[in-house]
Amino acid sequence: MKKRKKRKIANPLRFAVGVALIALILVLCVVLIAAIAGCFSAPAPAVEAPEETSAPTAVPTASPSPTPEPSWEEQRLSSIEHYVRAYGNCPDEAAIEARMAKMAIDPEQKMVAFTFDDGPRTGITSQILDVCEQYGVRVTFFIKGDNIASHEEDLMRMLSLGCEIGNHTWMHTNIEELSASEMREEIGKVNDAIRERFGYTIRLFRPPYIKYGDKGSETRNSLVALMEEWNMAIINHTRSTHDTYDSYNAEKIYSRGVAETDELGKTLSGSIILCHDKQQKTADAFKRIVPELLERGYQLVTVSELLHYSDDGFHAGWIYSSAK
Repeated sequence: MKKRKKRKIANPLRFAVGVALIALILVLCVVLIAAIAGCFSAPAPAVEAPEETSAPTAVPTASPSPTPEPSWEEQRLSSIEHYVRAYGNCPDEAAIEARMAKMAIDPEQKMVAFTFDDGPRTGITSQILDVCEQYGVRVTFFIKGDNIASHEEDLMRMLSLGCEIGNHTWMHTNIEELSASEMREEIGKVNDAIRERFGYTIRLFRPPYIKYGDKGSETRNSLVALMEEWNMAIINHTRSTHDTYDSYNAEKIYSRGVAETDELGKTLSGSIILCHDKQQKTADAFKRIVPELLERGYQLVTVSELLHYSDDGFHAGWIYSSAK
């Protein structure tokens, strides 16, 4: 009996061991099969290296925008300030600023341009300039070239006060009597002399005797072509003060200078007024004209200022009698 019981117990133990052994073998077989399969499977795709590239292109530096051309007004003020500093005898910056403040122009207000031909003249031109400095006004001087060397002080003072220098030929020559080459020399000598001495470029020409050839004539065509080449304009006038007439005294000159309309019905505003800085009566009349017109709200400006602020503007080769 006892021996039989022992066998009974041994059989289940042997069975469990056998099952465990079989399970182990199966696990080992699965692992082996997986390993074998891994050996024959396709290799994982290699990760491609990034393509070699050239050095990164530098970001181009943006070109600075071109500096815009200064306006005519900016050029005007810059030029005036240059001559104020060079010839103005201003003791300090405050004096320069005060001088420049007088150069302001209000385009909406009335303007008139007084012009003086045939100078500079000793003792007369300086009186005209005294009035300009006293009241902060500007005029245009159409000078003769043969007066330049002996009147450099007057010319420097003109520039320091913001006045304009125009060309009236070298010897007050009637250009209708000149050939094209002679005309070029007679006008060009004045431009060259002023540029060499003062660095100033003349932009206006007034023909002596206000003669510049009939329309379509060889004289007129030659003159206009020359003005276009040199960026200059031809200046006639709206009214004359008749200050060269023996019968006109300072009172009559003054009356013509301040009249709101002339005998042709042309108004003072926008006018170009013809005078001459060579007689005392003209200087006396101008001393009265300026405060009178300022009281009426007029601005006394140069011819170029008058034209540039007009509706037509400034154009090389044009002939101007007034500004519109």
